Amino acid sequence: MANNTEATSSLVLFTSLNGYEVTAPLLAINGVILLIGILTLISNAYVLDTLVRRTRLEVTDLVMCHLAVTDMLTGILVIHTVGYNLINFQNFTECLVRLGSVFTSVCCSVDHLALLTVDRFVKIVFPYRYQDIISRKSVSIISAAIWVFSINLGLIPAYGWRHRPGPCEPACSLLGVLTTGYIQMGLSLVLLPFVVICILYMKIFLVARRHSRAIAATDVSGNGNSVNMKFTKTVVILIGTYIISFSPLGLILLIYTFGGFHGMSAVDVAEYIIYTSVLTFANSLVNPTIYAFKLPPVRGRLLRFLGKDDYSSNPTVALRS
Repeated sequence: MANNTEATSSLVLFTSLNGYEVTAPLLAINGVILLIGILTLISNAYVLDTLVRRTRLEVTDLVMCHLAVTDMLTGILVIHTVGYNLINFQNFTECLVRLGSVFTSVCCSVDHLALLTVDRFVKIVFPYRYQDIISRKSVSIISAAIWVFSINLGLIPAYGWRHRPGPCEPACSLLGVLTTGYIQMGLSLVLLPFVVICILYMKIFLVARRHSRAIAATDVSGNGNSVNMKFTKTVVILIGTYIISFSPLGLILLIYTFGGFHGMSAVDVAEYIIYTSVLTFANSLVNPTIYAFKLPPVRGRLLRFLGKDDYSSNPTVALRS
């Protein structure tokens, strides 16, 4: 035990506020988180700027704008969180706002992903009714409702559903301030849109496969199978990325809230949360790669910036893939 303590002490680089010891691994992981936050902010700002330059935003573009704004705010939150992880300034009000903002950003992001999935579902499964079902007004109302709901979800701890740390406990720690019930509720509200996304994409895949088979029956060149494979890859990347991003953090929170990690304090478990949060934060960096860079105007501007031409001949297929 003494050897472990000495080994840990040897990795301490400096001591910040409240006697918090910053080790080399902690500094390194926060450096990675900071890089993710900066890249998330830049990439989503690039997407947002490209879309708003268009003379008229399509409904899909409007959803993408809201998603980009959400992920930009996530990038700002990530950068601020790195400052907290290293400086360890203990302020209860700041703690409530910061921890609540995590749930706000994650919920708002995944709900807009679900809205984008609904948009694509109607566009592909009910193409002739798309204009009647999906409109700028309906999308704007739904998006506004998502923002209001997500912000209020993040403010619930400030409203009073929280723990008040004792005099000998740190003023701010995720598991020391947030209640078990609130964490479980937040995880459920993130899981539900993911289930909706999976169900709708499976339905889209089945419809696309049926259409591609019909095309392949009359198309000897095999273009139908090519489109089918492209869409299949997009579905696998989409669902796989989401699972990889949120599973580690979600599992730790679930295990803790259901009585796991016996013998470990909330502060100790929070250290694992810091490390697993890297993948969760990275989801906001991956979003513009999977979605926005498939949009012809965003992809075209990026290729022109790199001095290349966009040879995509069918924007509709590119958008749906």
